[in-house]
Amino acid sequence: MDNLPTKDNLLKRGVQLQHSLCNLCNAHEETAEHLFLSCKVSQVVWNMCDRWLGLSTMHHIKPKVNFQHFHLFDLNSRQNLAWQGMWLAIIGEIWNHRNGVIFKHRKVDPIEIFSHAQMVAWVWMKHKIPAVMFSYSDWYLHTCLKSL
Repeated sequence: MDNLPTKDNLLKRGVQLQHSLCNLCNAHEETAEHLFLSCKVSQVVWNMCDRWLGLSTMHHIKPKVNFQHFHLFDLNSRQNLAWQGMWLAIIGEIWNHRNGVIFKHRKVDPIEIFSHAQMVAWVWMKHKIPAVMFSYSDWYLHTCLKSL
């Protein structure tokens, strides 16, 4: 729905800002599409996720379409639910990290974003999917999607 208070949306609402650049890359205007999918920092995070799973994929730059395509055909429905949870965790952690950079003057760190997303996704799965019997360290090191 593009309602997040990204800098482009804040400007549309009449909020005065010092600049409209993305605080993760400082190179492009901050829109949801840019922040979550085309920012060079976000792309590093998505590439880390792809490597973690051993995938080679292309990511659509429209967030809604990207999520709709975030489905792996060789996984069952429970495995894809977990995978989509990982998508949401990455999006959430990019947003949280961006806010930490703006409001707490944190350093931009794509490794931290991905690591937090892995933890958030695992915690969510442990509570949502009864078949999750693997530890966080197994999840972190081996993904474990195939075991669901």
